[in-house]
Amino acid sequence: MNDIIFFIRPGRILKVLLFGLLSIPSLLMSQEQIDKIGSDPLQNAIRTDSSEVNALLKKSEELRFSEPDSAVILARRAIELADNIDFELAKALGFKLIGLVYGDRNSFGDAMDYFNRSLAVYRKEKDTSGISNLQSNIGSVYQTTGDDPKALEFFMESLKNAQVVNDPLRIGTAYVNMGTVYSNDDLTLDKAIESYERAIPYFEEIEYVLGLAVTNVNIGEAYLIQSRLFEEEDKINQEKENAKLSIPSLEEALKGFREVGIDPATPLNFLGEAYRRMEEFGQAQDFYQQALVSASEKGTKSEETKAYIGLGNTYMDLGNSSKAIDYFKNALKIAREAGILREKGESFGGLSKAYAQNGDYLSAYSAQRRFTEVSDSLRSESYAEQMTALRNGFDMQQKEKEIELLNAKNELNQIQIEEDARAKQLFQIIIGLFLAIIAGFVFQYFYIRRTNKRLAFERNRSEEILLNILPKETAEELKENGFIKAKEFENITVLFTDFKAFSLIAERISAENLVKSVDYYFKTFDEITERHGLEKIKTIGDAYMCAGGLPTPNTTHVRDTFGAAREILKFVNDTELSPPLGIYPFRIRIGLNSGPVVAGVVGTKKFAYDIWGNTVNIAARMESGSVPGRINVSEPIYEELKEEFPFTYRGELKVKDQTFKMYFADVPETIFA
Repeated sequence: MNDIIFFIRPGRILKVLLFGLLSIPSLLMSQEQIDKIGSDPLQNAIRTDSSEVNALLKKSEELRFSEPDSAVILARRAIELADNIDFELAKALGFKLIGLVYGDRNSFGDAMDYFNRSLAVYRKEKDTSGISNLQSNIGSVYQTTGDDPKALEFFMESLKNAQVVNDPLRIGTAYVNMGTVYSNDDLTLDKAIESYERAIPYFEEIEYVLGLAVTNVNIGEAYLIQSRLFEEEDKINQEKENAKLSIPSLEEALKGFREVGIDPATPLNFLGEAYRRMEEFGQAQDFYQQALVSASEKGTKSEETKAYIGLGNTYMDLGNSSKAIDYFKNALKIAREAGILREKGESFGGLSKAYAQNGDYLSAYSAQRRFTEVSDSLRSESYAEQMTALRNGFDMQQKEKEIELLNAKNELNQIQIEEDARAKQLFQIIIGLFLAIIAGFVFQYFYIRRTNKRLAFERNRSEEILLNILPKETAEELKENGFIKAKEFENITVLFTDFKAFSLIAERISAENLVKSVDYYFKTFDEITERHGLEKIKTIGDAYMCAGGLPTPNTTHVRDTFGAAREILKFVNDTELSPPLGIYPFRIRIGLNSGPVVAGVVGTKKFAYDIWGNTVNIAARMESGSVPGRINVSEPIYEELKEEFPFTYRGELKVKDQTFKMYFADVPETIFA
């Protein structure tokens, strides 16, 4: 899963960087790390620790946005545990996670510190893809703090490394982030659009919806600001033309944001700006209002202020300065509460123009003066952020040293405490030995009682396990005689099922979802066979086999098995129409046949109850000769049930030197009503 954070940079309107792309795979210890463990008896414990590290990192990533403090704590625990077992790549991911949380909080000094730690580990491990990722993140921090040349240098290095390992995700990300640097200069706007467009094929290759959405937002913004490059007499027409060109990209971005569940206020605001410049004010108001609702629900204060500012500008264009003043005031209120300088400045600028249009020149002058103050503050903000980043990095190092000293002092105190405790324990041991001799006799009595209860519990548990493996009669025979004799059955009914295209599906979905889905179906099959008095024989991969008429012979086995087949088919069809969350909707083939078999138990370890004979082979061929969603039966089944149920003759099946007739059971939907 790829996490991204949208960071709104100082610019003409907005820049959206792919900042902090993170993918935490199912981490495994390398072969070299396993070799280091060798035949150490602690090998299993160490591997268990690596699983704990993976779980901590995964949980940290999940809590990154909802509970960032908890995410940092979990990542630090993972780093500490990974350090103990020499799990370097896990340490790198832990450092990166902490850096991303600090980046989310705009604490760029701390973010840079942890990104550099992560980068150092990736370089040590020669992990080129990881190096590329961290170079991209560090470049994003430099760009955010105003150092575009340094940012571009890191983005280019990230691109080179991503191309070495042919990583589409990293290549596309590098191109997007390079484009955000180029778009800061009017002279390189064309180069910015070129970089964005280069990213698109790589994101399409991996079907990365959010990356495509971010790229389209940036392309749309580039078209909107390109109109500033034209002479004044052409500017109005060019603004309309460029706004029209931006709309397809922004609509694609809006679709992508909504598809992945990210607040769509950003592309909605851009669409509002585009339609405002095209002088389609009704459309502009509609998009700004949508952005306002979304940003308010998601708590995205920056986008909420932009929506109010956009509505204010729209009403200014319509000549309704009084309405515009209300919207600019709302924007200013939120910007002040959230401490958003840029939107605060834009609000004062809008108020100045609106008051002037309304004839209130004193208020216009006051708003313009405040706009100038905020603009001056913004111009010095880049330098202040860089100084803060350096200071925070130094403070973090000092704090870590203090923590190391404190830990060393605590260790010395702990040693002294342990020595005092051992002296007390020695005295207590002498007294305890005397008391233990007396208590031993009492304990032995109660121990024997508990042991007998435990043995009875384990015996009952063994009985349950045995009955899960073998039919009850067969299990009783095994307990009584110590072995099980094979038995011949003159006539039983065998049922086989199989999922359509299971091998192809297994390659497309995760192992976890595959096992979860198969388990979901087979558990229900077990319940159905038990209700119809059938005996489950075994499962082989995605194939399920059961039989009626054994181990206790009966005369209803054909109807029992056919009834189970119909219920299984209905269950599978219902699941296909409305699959539960996380369950893959398989389609199923079913085959039935009746005849004689031999039944018995094979093996001495992990033994299993099984049946053999031509009847079983023909049942399997009935299943393989069926089609998804149908029950295919042999002639004995047909002859037994043809007076009660409709069947369709479908030809003959050749098995070795024999030929068998096949029939489809016609099972309309109403039969299950």
